[in-house]
Amino acid sequence: MTAATLPAISPRRAATLRRFARGAGAAVVVIACSALLGWAMDIDLLKSVVPGHAEMKANTAIGLLLSGLALLASTFPHPHAPTAVTLMSGAVLVLGLATLAQYATGADLGLDTLLFDDPKALALGRPPGRMSQISAIGFLLLGWKGLSDAGRVWLGQTLALLVLAIALFALSAYGYAMGTGDREAPFNPISMHTAAMLFLLALGWLATDAGRGVARVLAADSFGGELARRTLLPALLVPALLSYLAQLARASDWISEGAIITVLAVSSGVAVATMIWWASALLDRVERQNRTAVALRDSAHTDALTGLGNRRAFDAALVRLFEQRERVGLTFSLLLLDLDHFKAYNDSFGHPAGDEALRQAGRLLPLALRPGDVATRYGGEEFAVLLPGARRADALVVAERIVADVRNGLWLHRPVTVSVGVAEARAGEAAPALVARADAALYAAKQAGRDRAVAAEP
Repeated sequence: MTAATLPAISPRRAATLRRFARGAGAAVVVIACSALLGWAMDIDLLKSVVPGHAEMKANTAIGLLLSGLALLASTFPHPHAPTAVTLMSGAVLVLGLATLAQYATGADLGLDTLLFDDPKALALGRPPGRMSQISAIGFLLLGWKGLSDAGRVWLGQTLALLVLAIALFALSAYGYAMGTGDREAPFNPISMHTAAMLFLLALGWLATDAGRGVARVLAADSFGGELARRTLLPALLVPALLSYLAQLARASDWISEGAIITVLAVSSGVAVATMIWWASALLDRVERQNRTAVALRDSAHTDALTGLGNRRAFDAALVRLFEQRERVGLTFSLLLLDLDHFKAYNDSFGHPAGDEALRQAGRLLPLALRPGDVATRYGGEEFAVLLPGARRADALVVAERIVADVRNGLWLHRPVTVSVGVAEARAGEAAPALVARADAALYAAKQAGRDRAVAAEP
């Protein structure tokens, strides 16, 4: 897909996504600071969203604080912002690597209890103050994302998508930990708000790349963009939510372990069907709105009497043809037509008869043209035809065919004839000059006896 065929990026959508990224960064900073305050003042509610369950460790809060600040800094065009993003992302990456190294080697680098002791974890036989392996992997990816070259969009977005997957797994893992009582889980538990903050950070980083790479569709003014903005978030959250609820039900002995698979399968099917219906309803509404907009646009460019294009449509088509001539050297010709003695026809048979004659001319004119030609009512009894790709000789043949069709047409009161002026667009010629030459050729056709076509000199 070339740049010319990519969907247009809406500045308003891009600005909204940028504000979302800032909001996500700010929310992460606030939650991280709240958790640190909880550790400093020993407030369990700030350390753990659900009392009695996994806490956000102090070093996790530090990593989230730095990650949120890095995301915030990336959204502001300050000259020192890239340096700040690099420093904070580097610290986050080191924190994640160091924690994973401790898990891999069994060593204690002293990072986990650097700020606060964690007697609860020690009592449960876990390393005190140490974040979950899931959090450490998330920080490793977030730090790498912040350090990645802005020009390598694919790498940055791949890292953000991996963080998104980690966050969704973490949300599901929270329910898994609840269902197993934290004893059978192959990883240290992760708190609900830690998983949610990883999810927000992943979405925030993707929002900063809106308009580029795989995230381009998020800011696109298209059916796909609208569908992505409305359905991606539910599609991401619903599976994790269903998994969480299933494990919660299992932990509360509301459902047997064997029935969980059946419940998840049925509920997933219902969720998918609901999203398909929602997406279909959205596309149906957008398509109807688009058809309405097209109809309104067409009516604004259509002559009500003849059904041909009006003067506005002619002007717009002429501009496009001149642009194509400048860009690719397109040849085209213009025909100006005038019904002969039309005033006398009106005076003799009345305006309703004159209107019917104009309608009949509007029906005859397209019969002599190709599908890509543009027929319009120029004004009064005058018509204009644009012939893309037609040289002077070809245009003259079309004009003579129109003259013959009108002459042989079935008219209510008396035969009607037409005079046609033909002009091929010259290199470097402006639109007014082309119209003037076609008009002069039309005048020459009338002077020569009407009911004929005359071509202007090339």
